[in-house]
Amino acid sequence: MKTKKYPITEVITYDKTRDFLESITHLTQNNIYFLDIAIKGMQNAGLIIAEKIRQKDAIGQISFVTTHLEFAPITYEYKVNAHDFIDKMMPQAEFDQKIQENIDHFIDINKLKPLEAIFSYTSRTGKVIEAVYSDIFYFETTGIPHKLLLQMDGETLTMYGNMNDISEMSERLVRVHRSYLVNRECIKRVYKKEKVIVLDDDTKIPVSRAGFKLMNQLGIT
Repeated sequence: MKTKKYPITEVITYDKTRDFLESITHLTQNNIYFLDIAIKGMQNAGLIIAEKIRQKDAIGQISFVTTHLEFAPITYEYKVNAHDFIDKMMPQAEFDQKIQENIDHFIDINKLKPLEAIFSYTSRTGKVIEAVYSDIFYFETTGIPHKLLLQMDGETLTMYGNMNDISEMSERLVRVHRSYLVNRECIKRVYKKEKVIVLDDDTKIPVSRAGFKLMNQLGIT
């Protein structure tokens, strides 16, 4: 960070989970964290720590530095939205480069827009999906368990995730139908009789009775 002249508020290191947990109540939001996974013989200690971080810092960037890459696919169970897994055993130059890339990403995202404007989700395969909320139109189920389509402005992505979890990430996202999660800022017209809404790209999305009830509660008419 000093080499690239990035602004540094404070860098803190901890050897013991207890010391970190004692200090976490005083942390501000939107930090970058590098965590080991196995700590002092506890194979999942880092994942538990990450859960504690998420309770305090919902938008911070968490990366695991570990020899236990086999934990990558199960981190979604902890709902910690890990940004990266960095293998301790890689050559030093590659390791340093990986750390630098993580820091660069954190700085770049913050330069782009406030982090509350960024959708960042770790899919069930461990892949991190990131987009600016203003580019998102809707999420759609595919009929295959946990396989979703993310429709953005000019781009469609396939991802694996949970619609309920995604809907809770931002007030921008509204579950208008069992199969559709829509960015409310993209809704152009509402047709109650036809039970559809029309988005800015002219896509028609079906709306369920529960969906209309939710939209009315949110003032979307």
